[in-house]
Formats: sequence, C-alpha cells, structure tokens
Amino acid sequence: MEIVAVTEKSPYLQEVVELGRANANTLGFLPRGAFIKYAANNQILVALDEKRTLIGYLLYAISSKERLVYIVHLCVERSHRRRGIARALFNKLKFDTKVAFRGIRVRCRRDYEESVVWPKLDFVPVHEMPGRSKHGTMLTVWWFDHGHPTLFSYADEQQTASELKVAIDANVFFQLQDSPRSSNEESQSLLADWLQENVELCVTNEILNEIDRHPDKLARKQGRAFASTFTMLTSTDDQFQQVKEDLRDFFPEQMSPSDESDLRQLARSISAGVQFFVTRDSDLLDKEDPMYDNFGIRIIRPADLVINQDQLMRETEYQPARLAGSQIKIERVHPGQTSFLEDAFRAPQEETKAGFRQKLHLCLANPRIFETNIVRSVEHLLALIVHGRQSQQELEIPILRVVRDPLSATLARHLVLHSVLVSSGEERVVNKITDPYLSNDVVDALREMGFVFTGDFWIKANLPVVEIVEGVVSRLSSLSIDFPQVSQYFKQIADALTMAYAVGNVQTMLQIERSLWPAKLADIDIPTFAVPIRPEWAMHLFDPHIASQDLFGGEPSLIFNVENVYYRSSRPKVLAAPARILWYVSRGRGKYQGTMAIRATSYLDEVVIGAPKPLFSQFRRLGVYRWEDVFSVARGRIDREIMAFRFSNTEVFSNPITRNELQEIWREEVGGRFHIQAPIAVPKERFFRIYKLGLGIQ
Repeated sequence: MEIVAVTEKSPYLQEVVELGRANANTLGFLPRGAFIKYAANNQILVALDEKRTLIGYLLYAISSKERLVYIVHLCVERSHRRRGIARALFNKLKFDTKVAFRGIRVRCRRDYEESVVWPKLDFVPVHEMPGRSKHGTMLTVWWFDHGHPTLFSYADEQQTASELKVAIDANVFFQLQDSPRSSNEESQSLLADWLQENVELCVTNEILNEIDRHPDKLARKQGRAFASTFTMLTSTDDQFQQVKEDLRDFFPEQMSPSDESDLRQLARSISAGVQFFVTRDSDLLDKEDPMYDNFGIRIIRPADLVINQDQLMRETEYQPARLAGSQIKIERVHPGQTSFLEDAFRAPQEETKAGFRQKLHLCLANPRIFETNIVRSVEHLLALIVHGRQSQQELEIPILRVVRDPLSATLARHLVLHSVLVSSGEERVVNKITDPYLSNDVVDALREMGFVFTGDFWIKANLPVVEIVEGVVSRLSSLSIDFPQVSQYFKQIADALTMAYAVGNVQTMLQIERSLWPAKLADIDIPTFAVPIRPEWAMHLFDPHIASQDLFGGEPSLIFNVENVYYRSSRPKVLAAPARILWYVSRGRGKYQGTMAIRATSYLDEVVIGAPKPLFSQFRRLGVYRWEDVFSVARGRIDREIMAFRFSNTEVFSNPITRNELQEIWREEVGGRFHIQAPIAVPKERFFRIYKLGLGIQ
C-alpha cells in the first residue's frame, strides 16, 4: 500500500470524488469544486493498493489562524475496511503536519458507527456540541495533540470566538430543511459537520414571513421549528429602516413580493453587521459587486462558502480597504479629555470608572514616559493606545482599547504592527501588553503578530538582527536572564528553534522568525526576489517618503498595513511563496525623489494567477486597487491571466539602496550589471547584505 497526495490534475481525483459521493450520507456532501481546491493545495491523501487502485482517501483543511488541521473526510472503500488503511492515511497526515500545526481536530456524529475509529487513532474526546442535522444529533469533538511547546499552544480559555457569521437566503433555508437530493445538494453541503469548525449559519426574521406563505399548517409549524435552530440576526429598527432605504435604489422600481422579501432580508443582514449572504438566487448574485462596494456585504453561493471558508474568515478579520478614505488621524491625548475618553474606552462590564481614570491620569501626568494617543475618524473615536518607555529594553503598552465596530479587527492589527515597528526602531527587544481589558479583536491581532500570553500579560520579542540560528538562540538565552519573569517564554522559543533547525524544518523556522519579527534568520533557505514597482503604487502600498512628495499623497490608512496585495503581469512566472521581497521603486512617470532604489522589504505570502475579475474579488478587501486598475494590468482583456501576490510585514528602509549601489554589488558578486524590468531571483546572501545596508544594521 502507498499513501500519496493528489493534485488537481491527478487521475485519482475523479475516483476520490466518486468515493466521496457514494458515502455522502455519512461524510456530508462536498461540491466538486471543493475537491479540486483541496487537491490544488495538496490536502487530499489517497491510499493505493499494490495494483495502484484507489482504496481510500483523507481530505483535510487547515485553520491558519489557529494553526490546526481538521479532517473533512476520511473514507475507505467498504471492501477494504478494517485493514489498517485509515491508520495509514492518518499516520501520513500526522507526519506532514506535526511540526507546523498544534494538532488535528475532527467533529463526528455520536450515532455514526464510524465514530469508534477516532480513539483507535489516539484521538481524545474534548467537547460535545449539537450538530446541524434536523434530528439534532450530538457531535463529539475529537482532538489529537502534536505536543508542541506552549509557545505554539493556547489554553481553551484563551481562545476567542471566531466563527464566520453567515446569513442564508430563504431559498437556501428551504433546501436545507428538505431531504437531500441532487437538486439541493449544493445547499445541503452547508450542513456538513466539519463546516461548523468556523461557520455559524444565521437567518433574519424575514424568514418567518417566507414560512408563513406556505398553505399547509404543519409545514408552517415545521418551518418555524427549523428556523429556531439557527441564529436569528437582530438590529435596531432605525438601523434596519435606514439600510432598507439605502438599498431601494438597487432594486426594480416595480418590485415583486420576492423582490420585497429579498430587500428586507438584505437590509436585516447588513444592519446586523453580517458580511456574508448566501443564496442561489441569480438576481441577488448579480448584485454582488455593488452590494460589497456600498454596504460591505459579500453575496455568494453555498459552494463558494464551503470551498473558500478559510479565505472568507480572513476577510472578516482584516479589511483595510474599508479604512480607505476615512480620514483617520492619530492625536496626542490632553489631560482635559479624560471624561470624554472614559465613555468611549472604559471596559463597562469589568472596569470601574475610578480605575480607568486613575490609569489614564498616571499616563498623562508622565508624558516623558508615557505617550498617549487616540485614533479617530472625522466622526468617531476609534482607539486609545499608550506607549510606555520605563525600561530601555522594552516598550510597554498599559492601555490598548479599540471601539467595537466592523473595522475594529483591522484597526487592531494596524496598531499592534505599528507598535512593533516603533519598538524595534528604538532598538527595544521586547513588547509587553499589560492592559487586562483587551478585546477579542486585539487578542487575535496579538497572536497573529507572535505575542504569547504569560498569564499576566502578553509579550513578544522583536529582535532587529540578522543572525544564524545559533546566534539567535544565544540572544534568546541572554534575554531569559535579563527578563527572569518570562524566562520560560524565551527558553521555549529557543528550544523550538533548535529543534526545527536540527530536522531542517524550514516552515517552522520561518514561523519562529516571524514571531521574532523583525529578526531575520540567515539559515532559512527560502527564495528571495527583487520586484520592481512604480512610485505611484509604492506610495500607496508602503512608502510614506514618496507619498509625501505627491500633491494628494498616498492613502494614509494603508501605509502600515499588516498585509497588502500587488498586481502585475503573470509573466515571467518567477515568484513563489513563501519568500522574501526586495521592493525596487522604478523611475515612474512623475518627478519623485528617491526612486530607482530598493526602498523596502516584505514577506511574500501567496501568489495567485488567474483572470482579473476573480482575483479582484478575492483581494479587494486589501484596498488601494480599483477594478479599473486591475483591468488595466490585464490590458483590458477579461480573460487574460494576471498575477496577484499578497505580502505582509513590510519594513521601509531608512537607507534606500540606490541603483548605483546595486550596480556595484552586482559587479562585485557576479561580475554583471543590475537590471530589473520584472521580478528577479536574488541569492539569500545578497538579500541579507542589502537588508543590512537598508536598515543600517552592522
């Protein structure tokens, strides 16, 4: 028997789909597009017998946020069961995911005979929850722990709720209530047990009107009972009426009863703050672009939700595009603003007024130590953050509050990233967050940036160094002595890094490097590329110096994005992720100073090649680019493939490397000329030389 991963071009993929369909009663229906997507991501393992006939498969998904794997399907041909095939597939999954992920999770109905397999595979039951089936069957949540150090583990009580709230249309609701058949299998896929990992299905009270139209009394009773199993979205009447009025222009002048119902369902969903509306109604799907542009809600098919749930989850958490044009400002707080800030930022359920005032007064009374800022738009206060500099080696943040609204998760990530940049720019090696009243959005942002909770506060080491693993481990050991209160934190990072280096696990070393950002591990063998970019795009995406030379400037709310997207021609197909990028700002069409130089570096996280429309839909949450811009990259052809790549954690160089300096480096190292019109590969040794020059690191 052989266990291999299949790709979307594998001849075994169709057999996997057929085996999955044959066992859909227990596995749950999965759209064909989902099989293709998981195969493209190498997330389908197949078992082949000695004749290379497919006898089973394991399909899994990953949660990049929680760093865990969850099993979607584990299926063995009936005639080959009880022969160790399930264990062989699972052992391969364990081996492939052991280092990079915390563990493996699966949710299984208790009434399924197949549920007995999980303890035999060394899973343990950790939780029970009601399933989505109409019979109300309970699910057992099974967990297999990879046993990582606590650097890569979080206690359950530290996890925050992060389900994707999704409103479903009436047509989807009734298909979910109906018995499975070929005509409703796409909607039925939403009931799959594994999908509950991240998705919470919701309905609006408009569904009760739809149910009431049924002529049969028993059907109405059953419909209301089924509706009660979903989360009912709520909003104030004022919010609902305002959104309904704003939506009216997007519907026909003479509306049918169906149009009126669609209008009310959308208005209820938007006013409740839901960002995804699932439907099979072609008229509503055609409204997707204007609905997103005007109301920030995505209208998608059930299959799109099933296939792209991890990507959609990221959309809800980070949407810098919606900050664009909001005229956000950061201002120093004055002592007379205390009561004004109390109303906006005090944690009302836990924090007393006196406690908030005392903490804020202490910070304002010591401006040489504490820098107290508010973030605001023209109309609203958005955030309050204090940077404390009591210690030469650390930047402490005693207050970090973000007002709860649809953009709070995005703003939280901006503030955390900016604080790390401030700390490393001042050559401090530790960031410490001591505010005990952090919101879930802030906690998620801290985890994403590599912060770890110690029990009393959140901490992150940020080392502005370029060193080999041995040198970084030595620094971490020294820090464990300098900071005895959190010595275990530094020791755990050092141990994890040493172990990953010993087995040559590049993915884990890169993850640890990012948790120590802006540190750079010279031992990591990942690709590096120099990428040309015109100054008019550089100023929007990362470069405030160039933006300051423009009459209109760049988009200020996007300069310090955690992540961004850049579009270019799909040829040459040089770029691959994960990698590092050196940004070479070309001359451009204007008279910008500081061009023709490498001005910044970023992590390259994802490269996607495809038609302009789906790429724009996938990445438009990251802002800057309008559809017209993306369409022009495709030279006005809707079917022309272009490249989009997502990048993050950009560092702007204090000492840009000019073209003349680059010519000298190229002559010295390879005896040739520096020439760049498209992305080019750069040896890692040259990257680190340029990086050190750019940031003035010895």
